[in-house]
Amino acid sequence: MKTFFALFPLLVSCMVFAQTAPAKLPSSPIGVMVDSKDNLIVNCYNNRVLKITPDGKSSFISEDLQKGISRPPWPKGGAMTIDTADNPCFTDGSLIWKLSPANVMTQYFGIPFSTKRVDGPEGVGSFRSIEYMKACRDGSIVVVERDNTNKDDLGDYYVIRRISPDKMLTTITDTRNNPLLKTRWISGIGVDSVGNIYLSDGAGRCVKKLSKDGSITTLAGLCNKREFSPLYIQGDIAKAELMSPEDIVINKKGDVIFADLRLNRIIKIADKKVTTIAGNSVIQPNNVNMGGRSKEGYKDGKALTALFGFPPKVAIAIDSKGTIYILDGGNNCIRKLSVDGMVSTVAKG
Repeated sequence: MKTFFALFPLLVSCMVFAQTAPAKLPSSPIGVMVDSKDNLIVNCYNNRVLKITPDGKSSFISEDLQKGISRPPWPKGGAMTIDTADNPCFTDGSLIWKLSPANVMTQYFGIPFSTKRVDGPEGVGSFRSIEYMKACRDGSIVVVERDNTNKDDLGDYYVIRRISPDKMLTTITDTRNNPLLKTRWISGIGVDSVGNIYLSDGAGRCVKKLSKDGSITTLAGLCNKREFSPLYIQGDIAKAELMSPEDIVINKKGDVIFADLRLNRIIKIADKKVTTIAGNSVIQPNNVNMGGRSKEGYKDGKALTALFGFPPKVAIAIDSKGTIYILDGGNNCIRKLSVDGMVSTVAKG
């Protein structure tokens, strides 16, 4: 009996480890989202989609997004979002596809093999090159396209569009004709509960808000202050500087949270301040990397001691409790940032 009680703490420890061991990813993750039941949906390389429940159980939603489709166009797991009915949506650039709960993939919007950007209803509206999309609570979907035609020799620009719940595609604005949004690179987007759009300006190193009424504000970052040798400065938004903001989520408080690719950090904009909420890697001197970066790493634990390896890919999603899920591309895994400030690995390749 004494032997049993002596071993009891070890047995409990093993049981806890078994319950919290990371799920196995079938291949490298390329996207993450969370459904209304707080299930984590992971889009993996080679068209495989995995669901991980809040208690850590994993199963395939689809082992092949192209299954049952006999001829092109083929659905691909590019940009992704999830609608209000928990249908995962994917795009191959010119088409948006939906995956039903019965694992049936259908074309939702767009014209196959389209090379034009046209507003209008289903069957008329078309895309050219979707890079980002996010579903809104009202059933609409925000889409950001990159126009790379360079037909006027002014370079690429971005067009921000919305598909309404009744499937009408309209253009909201673009970064060519709207001076307040002008940028060479949109590096991530987010939408809040009322449909305001948030844009990471990767070239300008700042985050902007496009309100539903059309007004535009800079939330954080001194836009276009430093093309090279950027700095990361926390604190008051009047002085704070960002490095490489990318994917964005907004929590129930309205705090704007984004992943900074080159800093390997999760950063929050709230109460007119910029604050790191996860990640603590050493930032390299500018004479080492003029584009700015921090040293990649891998470490779970307290958020402000955790290490990430975001390049070459990072994406984030948030659940109903405020838990943030992080696609950590350099470490080929999905990490979790809990509301009590702990980072853990929930799935790993």
